[in-house]
Amino acid sequence: MSNVASITEAPVKKKAKSSKPAKAANKNPASSTASEKDREQALNSVTQATEPVSNVSPLRAVPPPQPRERKSAVYSGGLTIKFTGAPNPVRTGTNRAEIWSLFEDGMTVGGFMSALDATDKRGKNGKTLKGGHGDLKIAVEKGYIELV
Repeated sequence: MSNVASITEAPVKKKAKSSKPAKAANKNPASSTASEKDREQALNSVTQATEPVSNVSPLRAVPPPQPRERKSAVYSGGLTIKFTGAPNPVRTGTNRAEIWSLFEDGMTVGGFMSALDATDKRGKNGKTLKGGHGDLKIAVEKGYIELV
């Protein structure tokens, strides 16, 4: 035989019982020696010591929210797209590059919107391209096109 004891022979430690009583058992119940008269006197002294609040300003009416200013550019359908000769600033293969491939020199903004709605091109995720005035605004800000 070997010197290794089997698992069934391994000693098991038992948890020793505490000789102290539980903390909850040591607590005394709340004292009920205060009489009703004492409680009433305490309540009256508190209410007499407090003064009514008189320096509170009245609530003012909150004005209704104002309509927010539109941040995206909306261009007139009669403006003409003109290429500036700058290189295309977007990466090829992106959805924006697919949208910008619809730009044609001399095309109107309305024509671009119609071409965008009628295109059967798909984005990189296979969904239809969603573009519009925001793409025109970015292209103008990047200097890729001008609207005249």
